[in-house]
Amino acid sequence: MAQSWNIGLDGRFYRRQTGGIGRYSQQLVQNMLKIDSQNQYFLFLTKQDLPECNLEAPNLKKILTDIPHYSLAEQVKLPFILRKYNLDLMHFLNFNLPIFYQGKFVVTIHDLTMVFYPALRRQQSKIFRQAFIKVLKTAIVKSQKIITASHCVKEDIIKYYGASSDKIAIIYEGASDTFGSASKFQQDKIKQKMAITKPFILFVSQWRPHKGLLQAIAAFEILHEKYYKSLQFVIAGKPNPDFPEIAEKIQASKHKKDIILPGFVADDDLPALYSAASVFIFPSFYEGFGLPPLEAMACGTPVCASNTSCMPEILGSAALYFNPQKPEDMAAKIKEALENQNLRHSLIARGFKQVKKYSFQKTAEETLNIYQKILTNR
Repeated sequence: MAQSWNIGLDGRFYRRQTGGIGRYSQQLVQNMLKIDSQNQYFLFLTKQDLPECNLEAPNLKKILTDIPHYSLAEQVKLPFILRKYNLDLMHFLNFNLPIFYQGKFVVTIHDLTMVFYPALRRQQSKIFRQAFIKVLKTAIVKSQKIITASHCVKEDIIKYYGASSDKIAIIYEGASDTFGSASKFQQDKIKQKMAITKPFILFVSQWRPHKGLLQAIAAFEILHEKYYKSLQFVIAGKPNPDFPEIAEKIQASKHKKDIILPGFVADDDLPALYSAASVFIFPSFYEGFGLPPLEAMACGTPVCASNTSCMPEILGSAALYFNPQKPEDMAAKIKEALENQNLRHSLIARGFKQVKKYSFQKTAEETLNIYQKILTNR
């Protein structure tokens, strides 16, 4: 009989509102438990994450670990908590980890957004950045393996931090099985719920400058001014008070009556919203993988996306690309996707084919393979 190992999973980004890391955390843990009943898993969750984790399995223990990310407690208290469980291997699902942790660990580095696009004032402060870089370098140097979701991020880690190529494993993520084409009834229902009364383009992501939202609003204004009076722009996601310029841009727009702001959209509503959209846009300047465009593709929606960072690698020929720094180019590509019916049908068909290349079950299988190699010293 194969040996059973104690494996820790840092689920302190498990809640959906943490964005892509939350989606990754949820799907990795769910799929890991489906494929592995042999090893014992210890899932560390904050009080914000625990209500969203309804997983139950004989080999899963959920542990309330109410320690914030990037905090002093993370550095001082977390190592002692982890030590209690005699872990053979710890997987930090994001790079924020205690630098004095002595056990074996794997780390997932999703991207280097905080390096290239520091968001909060705290992230921009000299003291925070020095501490952050120290933690990131510790994760790179001390880990047994680094997991990342694209060649783009792997190359960044090697270029800026001198990591060995052999130490970094690229494990693609995927769209959850819950995403698929919604019925007309479901689409009409979500449009009624959100007061959407016209054909619309859709944005789903965090409200942060590097997500290209300011440029997307400018592109919508071009489209509305020149071509489509009967078009709306649905911006899903929670407004971020740290970036008031985005809300100010919307408020100042001459076309604000056609900009719909539903706020944070629950997972149950997303497939219908994606399916109802005429075009999904993903104008981000930088991503590590980019789940939303794959989710839109799974729902049968044409995708227009940035031609930067990992997007061409992940989306292949299934998206229409634009320069995210140029609203005129973005508007032109959206117009083409709206009007050219042959192109629309092609993008939808290619999107369905592209999204099948990725699955979180495969993510879990490849991650488990890394665990086993480390634990058996292969």
